[in-house]
Amino acid sequence: MSLVAFVLLGAGAVRAQKKLVIIGSSTSACFNVDPTTQCYVGRLDSYYNMQVPYDTAIDNHLALGGTNCYNGMPSSYTTSPYPSYQPITDRNITAALSLNPDVIIVNYPTNAYDVIRTDSILYCLRTIRDSANKKGVPCFVTTTQPRTSPFPFNTSPMKAKLAELKDSILLEFGNFAIDFWTGLINPADTSILYDSGDGIHMNATGHDILFQRVVAKNIFMATLPATFLQFNAVYKNNTNIITWLTGQESNIAYYEIQRSSDGTSFAKIGSVSPNNNPGNNEYRYTDDQVLKGNSYYKILIVDKDGKKHASPVMQVYINAGKLSLVKAFVRSSSQVVVELQNNEPQMVQLELLNSMGMVISRESRKIETGSSSIYLTTPLLSNGVYHIKINGVHASMTGSFIKNQ
Repeated sequence: MSLVAFVLLGAGAVRAQKKLVIIGSSTSACFNVDPTTQCYVGRLDSYYNMQVPYDTAIDNHLALGGTNCYNGMPSSYTTSPYPSYQPITDRNITAALSLNPDVIIVNYPTNAYDVIRTDSILYCLRTIRDSANKKGVPCFVTTTQPRTSPFPFNTSPMKAKLAELKDSILLEFGNFAIDFWTGLINPADTSILYDSGDGIHMNATGHDILFQRVVAKNIFMATLPATFLQFNAVYKNNTNIITWLTGQESNIAYYEIQRSSDGTSFAKIGSVSPNNNPGNNEYRYTDDQVLKGNSYYKILIVDKDGKKHASPVMQVYINAGKLSLVKAFVRSSSQVVVELQNNEPQMVQLELLNSMGMVISRESRKIETGSSSIYLTTPLLSNGVYHIKINGVHASMTGSFIKNQ
């Protein structure tokens, strides 16, 4: 298997002015492309250094054939629902960030997607993206790619799943998504239009299209409109209250609030004007048209150029009663604070779940009438999305929060 690192640091004291680091699988490792200079990575190397030699370092040595998005998760991630798919610590987003890049490209197009659920794949890619954004590094995520080998990738359901994932990634990551699908699939039989011969990888012509898609994104000019520091969604007084805290705002047109009943298909329900201040900025939106059962929320940052950047997805589950979840947030890496409003004394059970629905902490507490603050001692929490599930005598509900600091 071919693995080529295009790292231009020059000779002697000459050093690159810009650096792109790519993580992913065999497409980014330039597998089945000969010569490897015809790989999209090699073409980027030539393109960015055409005018000024050694101006740009293109580093793809972290890409490894056969890897999937869970292998690219941050090293702190230890709760994978797929035990055989764990972060590869010398190939993942943590390793990429240790190289001090200006931009990161994430390219996990198909491996294990016959096993990993669609929502899990999107969660994976979001977590990788958020890890980069937290460090102030723009991160571009490629879509799925056409594939017809081996089984079950030659079946209609699997081809449909890859197409659905392509659409979801384009929608989720907006301007920070790179389309590695359109124009690369044969509409007659949904095969790879520029097949290298194995039903998995593209030939040099296909890689030229991938190269053009990356260049069109103008990746070194990308800026993050804001960074999500906190995001909460809770139920209170027959409404769902969405609050978020951002930092480093600039050039934002508005925040768009989207809601879904299934966590997949989202629709706009409102918008909030930004402060566009360089410090921390806190926002609030009240949804008074509450859905029965589950509601999922995400925030889109829409900048003045129309580019979009999505928050993590938050969940609220409601079984209306005399108990309200006011707020849940991380106080430290091993403590979560849950604030409740209650109309009668009762016993409640509180469960802390990770983004995949796995219970990581469970406690029962008696709460009195009025406001209550419950402090939950937890295992060491890594960055990510968490859910608080509360079961009372007459009510149950779920709220979400993000740990990002």
